[in-house]
Amino acid sequence: MFHPLLMVTYGTTLALSFTYLAMFPMEMKLWLVCGVFLMTACIPAAFIFLMLKTGEASDADLTNRRERILPYLIFICALLSTAYFLYKMMMPHWLIAQLIGASIALFVALLINFVWKISAHAIGIGGLIGGIMGVAQMQMSNPYVGLIIAFLIAGCVGTSRLILKRHTPMQVYTGFGLGFICIFVSSLLSYIYLFI
Repeated sequence: MFHPLLMVTYGTTLALSFTYLAMFPMEMKLWLVCGVFLMTACIPAAFIFLMLKTGEASDADLTNRRERILPYLIFICALLSTAYFLYKMMMPHWLIAQLIGASIALFVALLINFVWKISAHAIGIGGLIGGIMGVAQMQMSNPYVGLIIAFLIAGCVGTSRLILKRHTPMQVYTGFGLGFICIFVSSLLSYIYLFI
């Protein structure tokens, strides 16, 4: 339910529900969310499934960090393709900037992955919270209920990664911080860009 591949879809759904984008017709919102889901969840998941079937990956969680290189590259390409798709749909710059921020976070995670394992689940939920806080900052709103729920979910996701012994606490904290900082900063930079 809180897989990293789904975070972009959740973020897009939140943006289309709780910002000025909520005024779009329901049919357009469904097309956008379905397009984002197809490009950022279905296509990368299909590649991971193919890796499992061909023996390139030992398990669906990609526990071995060497097996994560190709899925990271595929997901980065999917994010950049989605950013281009949203650009062509004339979506606001802040939404596109968040996808570019997610791509940067995954590229940094890919580089870190060569020497150390980092939690992709924590990157995903940290990025979602960074996106919520970035949009709230731009709109000068305080979605405290949404943030409380998001932080509770982040705590559950991080705790589950520790209980399952998939990551160490530092890998979870680093992943959360990386996702949060990259997407929050990209949101703010897009906001500053509007005034230039």
